[in-house]
Amino acid sequence: MNFPANSRFKFLPQLNDIVCKQWLGSRQKFHGALAAEHFASDKLQDKFLRAVAAKRVLPIKEVLESFEFFARVRKPIRSQTMADLCCGHGLLGILFAMFERDVDRVLLIDQDEPESRQKLIAIASEVAPWVADKVDSRQEKISIEDDWIEPSMAIMSAHACGALSDLCIDIAIKSGGPIAILPCCYPKSACSAPLSVQTAFGLEQAFDIDRTYRLESAGYRIRWGSIPAEITPMNRIIYGTKKHQPAETSE
Repeated sequence: MNFPANSRFKFLPQLNDIVCKQWLGSRQKFHGALAAEHFASDKLQDKFLRAVAAKRVLPIKEVLESFEFFARVRKPIRSQTMADLCCGHGLLGILFAMFERDVDRVLLIDQDEPESRQKLIAIASEVAPWVADKVDSRQEKISIEDDWIEPSMAIMSAHACGALSDLCIDIAIKSGGPIAILPCCYPKSACSAPLSVQTAFGLEQAFDIDRTYRLESAGYRIRWGSIPAEITPMNRIIYGTKKHQPAETSE
């Protein structure tokens, strides 16, 4: 799928100048030596990265993916209340709680909760104590009928598999709030784009074109972006706000 725009690192620009980039998409644990080499400053993000690395909580890929996704959508979609859906470890939502003062509450929701989520919340709360009061972590199946869905809340998801990304879209349309998704997996049986579009553009792009039309039809102004392909080839971001809301650009 490799979407080339915005291919440089934004939140972690020091990674643009490294020669060997194979490790950027590694599933090995993010560790202390790596953090000390590349994230040694006194900036909050580097302090947090070193703390995460010291506990060896997440794979390198998952860490960099969340940081760069956050960097590209933080301004366009930030809201007082946000929901990180199919969140897994929850790092994306934690970053909004940590770095965005205007964000009051972040829901982390997934039907499964890996051990890494509570560990990350604890680490983040040590580095940035205000995180603990903002994060609401839940282990439950996500549904369009859930009572936590609030008007104008932001919906985000990093690599919700297949049709789960479409469920996130449905929930965003219901709430009317901003949305940002980094889709993952493209089951042909779930693609509602015309066959001619699938043939001309390929399944993955046709899938996301259809998603974009659906959001535009619901009153959204949608943009596409990406995270660096060195992290993952599934790097396309779909994000936007309702047209009556001011839409900031992250370019």
